[in-house]
Amino acid sequence: MRIPVVLVLILLTLPFAQASSESSWNHEFESGYISTKPLIIEDSVYVRISGFWTGEERPIVAAFELQSGNERWRYTSQTSLQHDLTPLLFVEQGSGDCGQWDEFLIVGWADGKITAHSPVNGSVVWEHQTEVDVLGITGRMALEGDRVVVPTRLGLSELCLANGSELLDINTGNIGWRNGVTITDRGYVFGDELGFLHEVNRNGTVSSTYLGEGKIRHAPIDTRHGLFVHLQTSEGSTMYLNGSIIGNVGHSPAIPILHEDRIYAATSDEWISILCHEQTCEINSTLPFHSNGELAVHIADSGVEVWAQSNTPAGGWGVFNQTTLLRMETTSFDTYGTAAPGFGNGAIALGNDAGLLFVTFQSTTESKPSITSDTNPFKTVHYVLILLFFFLTCASFAVQDLKRMAKIGSTFLLLVALAAVPELSIKVAEQTAPDGEVEWNNSWPDEWKGTQIILFEIDGEEQVIGGLEAQDTVYELTVLACEELNITTEIEQQYLGAYLVSFNGMVGDGWEFTIDGKRVPVGMAVAELDDVSIVEWRPV
Repeated sequence: MRIPVVLVLILLTLPFAQASSESSWNHEFESGYISTKPLIIEDSVYVRISGFWTGEERPIVAAFELQSGNERWRYTSQTSLQHDLTPLLFVEQGSGDCGQWDEFLIVGWADGKITAHSPVNGSVVWEHQTEVDVLGITGRMALEGDRVVVPTRLGLSELCLANGSELLDINTGNIGWRNGVTITDRGYVFGDELGFLHEVNRNGTVSSTYLGEGKIRHAPIDTRHGLFVHLQTSEGSTMYLNGSIIGNVGHSPAIPILHEDRIYAATSDEWISILCHEQTCEINSTLPFHSNGELAVHIADSGVEVWAQSNTPAGGWGVFNQTTLLRMETTSFDTYGTAAPGFGNGAIALGNDAGLLFVTFQSTTESKPSITSDTNPFKTVHYVLILLFFFLTCASFAVQDLKRMAKIGSTFLLLVALAAVPELSIKVAEQTAPDGEVEWNNSWPDEWKGTQIILFEIDGEEQVIGGLEAQDTVYELTVLACEELNITTEIEQQYLGAYLVSFNGMVGDGWEFTIDGKRVPVGMAVAELDDVSIVEWRPV
């Protein structure tokens, strides 16, 4: 009877598995965030991973088959740092004054290096090293003719696409972060962390304009009424058009985008639609929403859709039209995220801060992707058949041996669940993965027992304190403990949230924290603590 049972099981589950693999697939990276948009180019998906990691873990760029999800290649940087946030740039085959080139993928790294990769196997075609000041490249690059324009840590570089040779090098002396570059009729424009807007003519001359105290962390948008800039400030953020203020809005602004006559933006407080009419650009609509990363425009059958990831524990994507929220798209993997979705060839590629890439294919009859819960009748029938078969099998064994029925039944249920619900296999892996453990140190005072404890490893020496008033997050406990221990800190408010730059002026390759020996996939400002949590800060 065993052979017929196995055959029937295969016949029942195989069609379901095939149907699932054709509608979506996912890949979970071992470490790091997906912080920039995955690219769908022809039959491939390209994606990059940014910090945090320790030990042998390093940042990577990988390529997958669009339909199957099979990994084609991956390139691992052995020298880059924590925040590799520069969006990937795909270059088509071409030629120009400085030579000719085949299509390739350009990657900007946080160690200041630029690499061009074969899209077929990931091999390095050429590379170039730019200036580094703690970090290197973190902003969006741009293409112009036969060259790529790169916002560096201290300015701008222009490279030949054919071989990576440097054609122009600009140093403003001001540090930039996520400060993408925009190409205009006059030349190139980018901002910095001090609120300066720099315009570079093609002959290399530079003119700079001070907008105000704040940080420009996106590529300025060139409109018919002048340059649009969303300046991040300590009180929130300010929107400028051609040097004049057009609005004050929320904190931690997202990276704005332009489509036709509208600019779309977002902050931790709202989603914003800005209409550029004949006279000027002005805020046309705002809606409560929390989004701090990249936005994306998708042209659906129903019209323009603007996708904004909800950078909250629940995650998901808000899908807007020009003025209002249409719907929320969700998956079973949702969590914090800042990467825009990638669209192409009837597919949508989604990434989040848990390092999970999810690719789903759109229906041929409607523009909306099959991301939300699936109610396919075909799958429902198979669920019923599987459950019915399971019931009959267990009943037959029950007549012979109750213990045997229990063993077979529990194993059968697990196999069916893993086959029918692929996400479950990931959750099982997460639950069974080994975690680090932090034990009570007998040298610590007894009065620290039952309280939160935090440890800092700075310059090879450990400083630890406990018995403080319980705090809700790692950020709050860190600030309080550093005040008690006289440890100086430098903390930046970035679009990913609060980021710890240095302890006592030490930067190194970055810092990471653990809670009770476990790394968590969220920033310190939202990493929650128990009353007896043990937090450790160590250099990367």
